[in-house]
Amino acid sequence: MKKTFFLLIIILFPGISRGQVYIEDDFERYYREQKAAFNNYAQNEDKKFKAYYDSINQEFAKYLAEAWSDFSLKKKEPPIVKPVPPTVYKPDTPQPKPIIQPVKEVPKPTTPDIPSKDEESSKSIKKDLSPKVPISNATNSMNMIFYGTPVAISKVNYNLPRLTGIDEQSVAKYWNAMTKLPYTDWTEEIKQKRNALNLNDWGMYILINQTFKTKFPGRNSNEQTAFVIFLLNQLGYKAKIGRSQQELIPLIAFKCNVFNSSFFKFGNANGTIYTVLNPKHTDLSSIRSCGMEFKSATRLMDMSLSYFPSLQANATLQPLKAKDQSYNIWYDKNYMQMLSTYPCVDFKLYAESVPSETFLKSVEEELSPFVKNKSQEESINALLHFVQYAFKYKTDDEQFGYERWFFPEETIASSYSDCEDRAILFSQLVRYLLGMEVALVYYTGKHLATAVRFDNPNTSGDYLNINGKKFLICDPTYIGAPLGKEMPNLKNSPKEIIRLEK
Repeated sequence: MKKTFFLLIIILFPGISRGQVYIEDDFERYYREQKAAFNNYAQNEDKKFKAYYDSINQEFAKYLAEAWSDFSLKKKEPPIVKPVPPTVYKPDTPQPKPIIQPVKEVPKPTTPDIPSKDEESSKSIKKDLSPKVPISNATNSMNMIFYGTPVAISKVNYNLPRLTGIDEQSVAKYWNAMTKLPYTDWTEEIKQKRNALNLNDWGMYILINQTFKTKFPGRNSNEQTAFVIFLLNQLGYKAKIGRSQQELIPLIAFKCNVFNSSFFKFGNANGTIYTVLNPKHTDLSSIRSCGMEFKSATRLMDMSLSYFPSLQANATLQPLKAKDQSYNIWYDKNYMQMLSTYPCVDFKLYAESVPSETFLKSVEEELSPFVKNKSQEESINALLHFVQYAFKYKTDDEQFGYERWFFPEETIASSYSDCEDRAILFSQLVRYLLGMEVALVYYTGKHLATAVRFDNPNTSGDYLNINGKKFLICDPTYIGAPLGKEMPNLKNSPKEIIRLEK
């Protein structure tokens, strides 16, 4: 019986094997056909997408060729016009009784925006904070240094035409020339590098500028401006090319207030506000620009820094001294240099920005001994003492000749700071080291301080009632003052509260 069974298997096995081969061949053929069909579909969709954007660009180039409109510029008054100089606290000076201050809460700075699919997908960037340095030795790539970080970008195997002038016809011709090049590859590359570097919108803007300089060395700033605005528009951002005298200037629509630059409103009362990015800070009364916006551009540039970019670390030591106590604070120079390119935006964005790991670990090591196992009151006074005495005071006008606010790591790296820089740094130290609720206190046109909420309702001093909660004044520019002490000359000044996320 067994012999018969094995004989049957031997006879049938070749047939079974051939059947198996036929099935596998059929599956492989089916898979190849489906894959080819999908690739064909994807290519057709890409062609349709490219054709759609080509038509938009060609239509927009016609408007660029027409006479540009003249827009009168305004300048947003800086929040602090007449800064209050540092005042030295004198404990033996009679102080008025602590009073409850009437306050006005500043709403969270938001501007209506129409999100695109790219914006929705970019939110996933925040989830992965691990460093990813995109280095490649591929023969078709070239290395670009982005704030100390090597980034591989594709080589150029085509010729980008020159911008022959800054008149309407020349700019329109240059725009049309870019549409005949693989600009969809440019946008895809920018998206990929942005994701790899974990950049926010402003970081992406700098990335586009740096990419142009690397791919097309020796080109002038006017060509760079036209290229950057072209790419921003393809990526869905509201941006325009401006012209003043012999210079093309980027005009960007931001999602927040920008204080050290001129602006104009395009369209009706609900139109878009475009800010003039003028690094020379020259006073301009007007600027010329195309009378049409790019059709598919709907996004506003978001300047918030809620996740840390994946830059190569560059730990730099800054020795500080507050009275008799010395501190060795480290900060990330690469990150700090990127932050230094920011225009002046809302105070809230500085205070809520994410610090580098280098800076955060350093302040924890240096300042923890003064707050560990201490009461909230003792800890706050220790941090106040550090910020009050560790930095020399100079106003922005004295340092730069224009408004220039610091992120916390810039304050550490700088030789000087003023009231807003100190308040922003102190608020971040309170949030990260103590986990306490803190708000910025803006004395209209004069000063910026902070107010902190304590667990103990009996903690005394000058305080503000914010949504039924008691916040005590803590002023890093009131030299030597402990918590709950407000500058006497500011007690009756109108003030606004800027709430910060915990």
